[in-house]
Amino acid sequence: MDVNKYRILLPKNDDKEIVIPIEMTWDFLDRSDSLIPYENKVTEEILNQRKDFEIVRFNYYGQNTSTGWVTDINYRFNFVTTGATVTTATWLPSYVIQGFTPAEIYYYSKPFTQSFFKLDFYDSSDTKKQKLCFTTIIPTQQGLTTPTTIGFQTKDIKTPIFKLDYLGDKEGFFLYWLKNREVLNVTSLFMSAKFFDAKTGVFIKMMTRSQSSIVGNKFTFPQEDYFYYRVDLDYVNFTYTVYDYSSGYDIFVGPTANPINWYEYINP
Repeated sequence: MDVNKYRILLPKNDDKEIVIPIEMTWDFLDRSDSLIPYENKVTEEILNQRKDFEIVRFNYYGQNTSTGWVTDINYRFNFVTTGATVTTATWLPSYVIQGFTPAEIYYYSKPFTQSFFKLDFYDSSDTKKQKLCFTTIIPTQQGLTTPTTIGFQTKDIKTPIFKLDYLGDKEGFFLYWLKNREVLNVTSLFMSAKFFDAKTGVFIKMMTRSQSSIVGNKFTFPQEDYFYYRVDLDYVNFTYTVYDYSSGYDIFVGPTANPINWYEYINP
């Protein structure tokens, strides 16, 4: 093996000491000190010490009538028969129209009880940038009834017409949202609706008006005008109001005389 041989000659009177310069850098010196403020910052973010994420309950604002203040909110979901088109369809608030038999509805069959209405609340009606804030479920076990003949008897079966209030059918009446606007400064939410049919296993999209009422093309239209109701939040009294704004001006909806109407969307 070949190695380099070096020979160093020193005078007799000099110290026999060799100084070999070796570069030493201390890039990591005291680096652990910078981790301390970073740990404190992460801990604060995890514990949410500076942000209020408390959830509160918003109830429907209601309406002042001649008989007093009425607080119930009313929904009406309308369906069409299978194979209907926008020119032949008749939208009706009936589960029978949707495909359930009166016996399935009256005896609370599994496909019927596992079906539900899904209300999604977004921060915007623009589908390209909207964010889902929360969802509310309205079960089919709630709702008004209508007399129907089953066999040789007349029975009251459920309909997709809902009167929600503090008492009785109240699931879906309250909205649960952030108490403080510091995290998300949202004063208006945009509500869309779908129906999950457990009998067929599909979601049915709902509109704020029937397609037959749309002038012009029944399938090409601004989605923000026909798929959403606007929900305004009052952070002082913790109430909400619902408006139909598709006509160009706000129409207060929710009372019995002017319910929140949803119509099954028919695909082209």
